[in-house]
Amino acid sequence: MHEHQTDISIAFDPVELLQCPEELHPDLRPHYRDGPIGKMLHHPLIVNVAMLPGRHKADNLMYLARKEEAERSWRDGDWRRYISIHERPYRADALKRVLVEAGLPFENRTTWNLIKAVWIDSENVHEHDAFWTDTWKRAKLELTLDPREQAAFDQLPEMVQVWHGLERENSTALGLSWTTDRGVAEWFARRFARFNRRNAFLARGVVHKEAIKAFLLGRCEYEVIAFADNVDHTATELL
Repeated sequence: MHEHQTDISIAFDPVELLQCPEELHPDLRPHYRDGPIGKMLHHPLIVNVAMLPGRHKADNLMYLARKEEAERSWRDGDWRRYISIHERPYRADALKRVLVEAGLPFENRTTWNLIKAVWIDSENVHEHDAFWTDTWKRAKLELTLDPREQAAFDQLPEMVQVWHGLERENSTALGLSWTTDRGVAEWFARRFARFNRRNAFLARGVVHKEAIKAFLLGRCEYEVIAFADNVDHTATELL
């Protein structure tokens, strides 16, 4: 089962794949590990949590196809395609490579559209804290806001009330992501708390508009990007 991946069609006979033993490609062997239901594969271009030992033809074919597509996208400068070919947990790393090695300018709105797309899609922001902190420090509102976001941002008061969902009562874990919608914050708090079997908490604060780095409406989450040091944290409550 391959998750969070841009589809690349490969024609093959599933019966043939099961009947024809094949060892895992050398590139993939360092990424072969124990998983929740047995052995799994966790590589930047392919994640498979349901593997049959010694029957890796499908994994190898998929990996080689994605590797070729990633290399083609890089040559063509199709950065969105290049990043999307990577599995979701590795897309921040792919974005970092694009920003550094391809030298995308931070003064360009197109660059920030790409950064925003990867950020919104990410489920493991905490694993890349240093990268995201350094990136958002370089953000300027005139580049991060699209026309709809600009119009919504203009309607915000000078001091913006924001919320952040937590799975623990720890003000040091507030991070960069806030929302102007309490209900959205509560949903995120309960989602992660249920998954980790912990209590859910809700932090409330106030931030000056000048300290906001972006106001993201892409998933109707009314997400405010602001550094915790710039948010006057007024309270954390147990949900």
